[in-house]
Amino acid sequence: MLLKWAGGKSWLTKNHKQIFHSQDSLISRAFNNHPSIEYKRYIEPFLGGGAVFKYLKPNNESILADINDELIGFYNCLKNNPTELYSSTQKHMNAHCKDYYYKIRAKNNLTDETKKASRFLYLNRTCYNGIYRVNSQNEFNVPIGDSEDFNVSEEEFIEYSKMLAKADIINEDFRISISKAKKNDLIFVDPPYVTKSNESSFDMYSANQFDWNAQKELSQILEAKNKEGSHIIVTNIYDKDICKLYDKKNGWQHKPINRANVMAYNADGKKYKEIVIKNF
Repeated sequence: MLLKWAGGKSWLTKNHKQIFHSQDSLISRAFNNHPSIEYKRYIEPFLGGGAVFKYLKPNNESILADINDELIGFYNCLKNNPTELYSSTQKHMNAHCKDYYYKIRAKNNLTDETKKASRFLYLNRTCYNGIYRVNSQNEFNVPIGDSEDFNVSEEEFIEYSKMLAKADIINEDFRISISKAKKNDLIFVDPPYVTKSNESSFDMYSANQFDWNAQKELSQILEAKNKEGSHIIVTNIYDKDICKLYDKKNGWQHKPINRANVMAYNADGKKYKEIVIKNF
């Protein structure tokens, strides 16, 4: 939703719609006309770019959470003040150049919620590859990218605001968000792609780093929700240690899929495998 997000899942909703369906629904009806399995609430503890929420368009209440307070501030502003956010963002885009980008990037102490949200959106749309990364002082430090386009209308901001109307958008840890899930809720989980072997090289997404221990704890929390009857979809890098965390004996289905790495330096992107793990 408006954001250009590294690791976003637009490609997944476009190319692998069947992931969001039960086997019964795939057999009994044309799933293109029915966006997903039936569920009560939608819960997403690692919100990021919000592509899956946008695809599913939940009719019921949703819990959208992330540890990134700037990201959550942006979505709440989009929900509550779409017109003001649009106008403020357009001012940034109209002034965009290299000097302006670094001037705005240096403004880390804004207090006005709309100004903070439009700064976040502007930097996201014009930084390198839509990366979100902070330094040890929790300051955004991604260099300027090549993108200068922002072909989004005020009407689209308003439509996204309506889509978010029933969503509770919260800055909180994944442990808290997932703990709220109940039977027949749908939990979509897209955590940082940290493995047992690469955790030391993972760039900081927030001051609260997600490491291999957190990855293991996440799987344990989801296993408990699996037993309670929640519908769960997990995406991650295709890695043997990740797969071991979700035992097929407990009802977890493993589906490896290919995708292009947009972080690669060639035009086509380097192909690599992800894993989709679900319990329905």
